[in-house]
Amino acid sequence: MLGAARMSRPAPARGHWKDPHMPLVDDRTQQLIDVLADCVAKCEACAKDCASQGNADLAACITLCSDCATLCQACIPLLARGSEFSAQLCQTCADACERCAQECERTGMTECAEACRKAAEACRQMAGASA
Repeated sequence: MLGAARMSRPAPARGHWKDPHMPLVDDRTQQLIDVLADCVAKCEACAKDCASQGNADLAACITLCSDCATLCQACIPLLARGSEFSAQLCQTCADACERCAQECERTGMTECAEACRKAAEACRQMAGASA
């Protein structure tokens, strides 16, 4: 019975199965994904905090944090699957993260600003390495 079940399974095509001991995502890419995920969390929390204050002066912070979080989140699956568009999106993400960091510094949201600067730098490095 066991032999029959084994024989009915198709053999993997050559080169299609990855070595089970190799990580799916390389360490450098995983570090970037982790930095981006942290930035998403910080930006979402910052936007929520700013919105709860009801201060019109924080509108730009809310918008930039939302844009930054959306772009960081969009980069993650592209990076994980090695998309040819990763570098382009990471460059745009770096620009948004930098603008967000500047606005968060202006409004005193230093924790978010630091996460955004770290993400901007990591994205620039990735985009530059792919160029």
